[in-house]
Amino acid sequence: MFCEIDWAENHHDIAVVGDHGRLVVKCRISNDVAGLRLLLELLTEHGDTAEEPIPVAIETSRGLLVAS
Repeated sequence: MFCEIDWAENHHDIAVVGDHGRLVVKCRISNDVAGLRLLLELLTEHGDTAEEPIPVAIETSRGLLVAS
């Protein structure tokens, strides 16, 4: 699994992708605490743990940021 975030000013488009590029979930979250809480819940629901984090790639207007 990995997570792609298309970061915008007012919202963020999220895609969680599984084996062989299979789209698991796609949604839009708000750019606030509630939206970021939803992102964390989505990641946890799909297997993100401290021991095995889901890698995250964030695309911004300034380029790509990749974190694990």
